[in-house]
Amino acid sequence: MSFNFWLNYLRYTSLFFAFMGLMWAVLGSFDPFGIYDQMMSQAFFNTNELPTAAKRVFRFVLAPFGATAMGYFILQYYIATHAVAKREKWGLNAITIAFFAWFFLDTTLSIMHGAWFNVMMANIPSLIAMTPPLYYFYKNI
Repeated sequence: MSFNFWLNYLRYTSLFFAFMGLMWAVLGSFDPFGIYDQMMSQAFFNTNELPTAAKRVFRFVLAPFGATAMGYFILQYYIATHAVAKREKWGLNAITIAFFAWFFLDTTLSIMHGAWFNVMMANIPSLIAMTPPLYYFYKNI
């Protein structure tokens, strides 16, 4: 696959997650079907639904988290568009370091808290999504 394919993949993935961050902030949930909420309530409260107070706190926490995610992924889009597109290694390094810093910290803390559902639903899919373009760019920049 070509450089432009992976560049566009990174751009569109960035825009998709920026939009998702906006939705997390506005809707106060990671998914519209409640699967994540149900798995979280089972892991932490041993019930199928979050207690009312926990729902309220979770909705609040997702506001700044979603806004931060949106801002990060907009930044990633611009780094991909302006630095990676010009094959500037610093842009690729910035995206890679930021991704793996998040991945290792989030995975470690999720495991420490027994939140394996988060590792399975967010971290592993993110790793699978980011590995091909990063691998390609490091071979070709």
